[in-house]
Amino acid sequence: MPAQEILDAMAQRAMEAADDADRVRFRDLLRSAALCVFWGAIGIFCVAWSFHTTDIAFGKMAFFAGLGIGNGGIAFPLAAAYLRGERRGDW
Repeated sequence: MPAQEILDAMAQRAMEAADDADRVRFRDLLRSAALCVFWGAIGIFCVAWSFHTTDIAFGKMAFFAGLGIGNGGIAFPLAAAYLRGERRGDW
């Protein structure tokens, strides 16, 4: 094979690998964003339910559970996405 054909084949493989890496990164970030929205919505639901309940104890439990679920549910997927990106070499 001539040298130019070898270089072209190598460039083509590198482009395909870069496209695959971009696709994996996009899917991972999309999954992380969906998890953040999901857990944020669950947290908001718990906080909203705490305002509508008539029992003070259940209201406090739901309120603080909503804060924990909402904040933790957003923080952990973001941290996990960062660590997966580090492992893949994204940043």
